[in-house]
Amino acid sequence: MTTQKPRVIYIYDALCGWCYGFSPVIRRFYDTYADTYDFDVLSGGMMTGPRVQPIAASMAYIEQAYKVVEEHTGVRFGEAYLDNILQPGTYLSDSEKPGMAMTLFKALQTGRQLEFAGTLQKALYHDGIDLNIDTNYGPLVEPFGVDPDEFVAHITDQAIKEQTWGEFNLVAQYGINGFPSVIFDTGNKLYLIARGYVPYERLEAAVEQITTT
Repeated sequence: MTTQKPRVIYIYDALCGWCYGFSPVIRRFYDTYADTYDFDVLSGGMMTGPRVQPIAASMAYIEQAYKVVEEHTGVRFGEAYLDNILQPGTYLSDSEKPGMAMTLFKALQTGRQLEFAGTLQKALYHDGIDLNIDTNYGPLVEPFGVDPDEFVAHITDQAIKEQTWGEFNLVAQYGINGFPSVIFDTGNKLYLIARGYVPYERLEAAVEQITTT
């Protein structure tokens, strides 16, 4: 009889600046506990439906917010993001395509979905790469040993799209509407251990409290 490991569910959105700030925290947690717990990543669908709009609509907010994220988390938003994505104002903030990329990546079962979440965020927020363009994903998946042409060819598959929207809906059913969020699944109970950015020590302490009581 195999006993199932507890599961850490990281709920993020590729377009979420606070998730970008949280990337080093969840990555450190993963590096520490990868053998102890299973890890899963869910895309939240932060910018979908009526929220899909050119970045200019929220530029005033973002120009203030990114500095707050830097101050609180220590991450840096790249010049390429500020110059290529934010300043022109035309970038369409839409969570669907990066969500589909994550769905497809998970289907390939490399076991490195948490790393890939960080890759997507660095691509946007540091390197200023447009995540709405299919071909931009080729170079992002290649370091994971994934065939870039194959990946780009299947990113828009209907099944991938449906699965991605199923994931967005699952996150909504969990009652999660803020990102990042982290759920700890013991197998018989779900615990919300992070809602919004938390430092590493708080994440670790929350899990410790659950696993020792």
